[in-house]
Amino acid sequence: MFKLYESTCRSALNPSRIPGISYCLNPYTGCSHGCIYCYAGCMARFRGRQEKWGTFVQVKTNFVEVLAGQLRRPKKGKVMLASVTDAYQVIESKYGLTRGCLELLSRSGLEVSILTKSDLVLRDAGFLKAMPAAEVGFTITTLDDRLARLLEPGAPPPSRRLAALEKLSAAGIKTWVFVAPVIPGLTDAPEDLAAITKAAAGAGAQEVDFDPLNFYPAAVSSIRELISRYWPEAKGAFEHACRDPRAYRQWLRRFIPQISQ
Repeated sequence: MFKLYESTCRSALNPSRIPGISYCLNPYTGCSHGCIYCYAGCMARFRGRQEKWGTFVQVKTNFVEVLAGQLRRPKKGKVMLASVTDAYQVIESKYGLTRGCLELLSRSGLEVSILTKSDLVLRDAGFLKAMPAAEVGFTITTLDDRLARLLEPGAPPPSRRLAALEKLSAAGIKTWVFVAPVIPGLTDAPEDLAAITKAAAGAGAQEVDFDPLNFYPAAVSSIRELISRYWPEAKGAFEHACRDPRAYRQWLRRFIPQISQ
């Protein structure tokens, strides 16, 4: 379970430093997916929350109204939903903030890019289909639903994400897959990465991108505990990468082109 809070915000559409992205929308702070590797864990202390990231969600109840006000002035570029917190986590089915944002964006002329771990995005396929430049990416760390439950306990399983991707692709919406993070010793076996690439292509994804683990202390600690408990044989490879993250990233960059062929 996670704790739920409601709050208000002053701004919804914020400038982005992500290459190719002009603005970001984050209707929620915190996340119920509870991914043990999440890079956003440090955000909790900046939001005045004492709870551990992954155990609370803060809903910005006036988010759609604030966005409507900001869109009164014409804007150009691409908007990402969302840069920090999944816009389609389970609470979205109740509050509908992401849906409200898409309804506004569909009339704005802005391009929309979504990255999610949830098949709830299918609910909004109608809006997305009406936006010629809309794209939906699904983060898929592993095809193993059991492993995914341990890594991402609050997120829909990867099998459901791939099924959703296939439906969106069939509807003519651009889709892609983000294999992230690639975890040393656990999800980086060549055959596993190749299997994700093949499954993504088979479901209609137009692109597959890979991103190595960010070796933040909290993430490393959580993954180390998981490996020690369930996959002790992976400990050596994981610890080797932890000792030299730069070398691991370089290896992955050299290795990925072989997977993508």
